[in-house]
Amino acid sequence: MNLNKPLLFLFTLVILAGCLNPAQNLYPDDPDLRKVPVYIVSHGWHAGIAIESEYILNQIPDHSELPDTKFLKFGWGDARYYSDPDAGFWIMTRAALLPTKSAIHVVGFDLPVEMYFSGSKVVEIKITKEGAAELGKFIDQTIKKDDDGNPVYYADGLYRNSIFLESERIYILPRTSNKWTAKALRKTGYPISPFYAFTSGNVINQASEDGVVIQ
Repeated sequence: MNLNKPLLFLFTLVILAGCLNPAQNLYPDDPDLRKVPVYIVSHGWHAGIAIESEYILNQIPDHSELPDTKFLKFGWGDARYYSDPDAGFWIMTRAALLPTKSAIHVVGFDLPVEMYFSGSKVVEIKITKEGAAELGKFIDQTIKKDDDGNPVYYADGLYRNSIFLESERIYILPRTSNKWTAKALRKTGYPISPFYAFTSGNVINQASEDGVVIQ
């Protein structure tokens, strides 16, 4: 049994190291082949991902309240806690300890990302159109649909041009909003490891390794 432990540890390290490698078919080494900007935005506890809407609208189901803007930013988390800016200690504790319903927050805006989220940390990463399409598919898979294939409304968003949609996923630790954002970025081919991404700071740090810190 003791002989198997080092092998298991080595296997785990290999798996984790593999997660850090870029997906060459989506994220080539040549930066000239990566022209689509994507942004990791940290608001403190939570990090989200933003992109120009034209690159992912074909992958996301339409909704009457989906913002018609140049940029769309996406975040995911516990539905009650995320959607309530005045959520108290009990709702936060509930989200941390129990499996709960989740929601995806969609924010639309036309200003540059660093201007719209002027008080947040922002990292810009260049990806391919193919990587952007994979990001759109990942977001689409997160959104819950009704029997007609339409997104299910959950609540008004936290910003003027925003909405919460119900999510297919269950929120339960350690499946956090930051790990969701890291997985979303990983879908673009970017060399990030969602395994470590418990905090927004870790997501920002990993994104900064091959991205540009705007603010």
